[in-house]
Amino acid sequence: MKKFLISLVAVLVLSGSALGQGISVWTTWGDQTLAWLQGQAASFTAAFGVPVEIVVMGIGDVREQALLSAPQGVAADLFAGIPHDQIGEMAAGGILADMTGFATRAYLADLSEQARLAYSIGDRLFGLPMYVEGPALIINTNLISEVPASYQELIARARELTTADTFGFMYDIANFYFAYNWLRTAGGYVFGRDAAGDLNPADIGLANEGAILGAEWIRDLRFTYHLIPAGTNYDVANGLFIDGAVAMIYNGPWAISQYREAGIPVLVAPMPPVNGNPWSGFMGVQGVLMNEFSANKVDAANFAKWLARTDAQVSLARATGRIPASNSALAQVADDPVIAGFGAALLTAEPMPNIPAMGRVWGPMGDALNAILESPTSDIPAILERAVEQIRGN
Repeated sequence: MKKFLISLVAVLVLSGSALGQGISVWTTWGDQTLAWLQGQAASFTAAFGVPVEIVVMGIGDVREQALLSAPQGVAADLFAGIPHDQIGEMAAGGILADMTGFATRAYLADLSEQARLAYSIGDRLFGLPMYVEGPALIINTNLISEVPASYQELIARARELTTADTFGFMYDIANFYFAYNWLRTAGGYVFGRDAAGDLNPADIGLANEGAILGAEWIRDLRFTYHLIPAGTNYDVANGLFIDGAVAMIYNGPWAISQYREAGIPVLVAPMPPVNGNPWSGFMGVQGVLMNEFSANKVDAANFAKWLARTDAQVSLARATGRIPASNSALAQVADDPVIAGFGAALLTAEPMPNIPAMGRVWGPMGDALNAILESPTSDIPAILERAVEQIRGN
């Protein structure tokens, strides 16, 4: 912490930045996370005399207004709380600054690899990751006391716990965001990467042998094991878990507050290994981005670094339950079993592709999953191939 403060003051002095000039932040955060941001802004201003103005906006408004007004010099200096899969259009529009030169080696070395990739396009880092989020296995310990040792055991226990009054395992089965865990773990993928490590939208792996196998696993949950009935969507699965009628659910940290309010005791863990292999679903990353056209980049970059430092990520986790992107920050909050459980689950997750082409994937894959789940004899290879053709056509 002391080294950070010394280096930050040095940057400010050497740059000739005029203290008190002020910076502005557009953020999508609300509730506890917004309160945390306001507190961090106050402490930064107290330490360095740089006023920070915070404006709350919807994600669509931030993206649209930034693209329109940043080149005219009237957008915020920083954008906070932008999911990494929303940055592709902003980066392509030239309004995001490459923050590679502002991130210290220590910060980059402490980031999880997935978090760094999420905010990277090409060899440029378009923001400083602060926290990660994504689904994990959540257990109602009133119904099952421990995490099954394997996926096969999860299925067996779920079948035992599926009765006239309870469900052993549920999730939003036809939602590609959640279903990707099965497709990817079996060997499918959305976009491959080229020799330089960049996402290649021409390389789509959603109809390969792995994706077909993963889709068969999904179909088995309904027709072979009779765990997830027709009509199950997010609201149904989540509502039944809140009612105490579901033993295990695949869901994200955003649902934990609801479960606690309902008095459901939970245990969070990675999905148990399938055939000895870990699972790898989607994860999201959020952090702070800088306006390429900011007239006060030094103060803006320093406040971004202030928000992304390890101590700040620890305090954010304590205040809101967010899972730190920093490995050392995650270790410091390991005493919180919920944060630790999601953190462990996301170690093998894959960042949702952050290129604009990802927007063309959701519709065809949602349709494909619904078609696959219509019948125990659905033609999975043909359905997935049709979806890939639609994605390419889009």
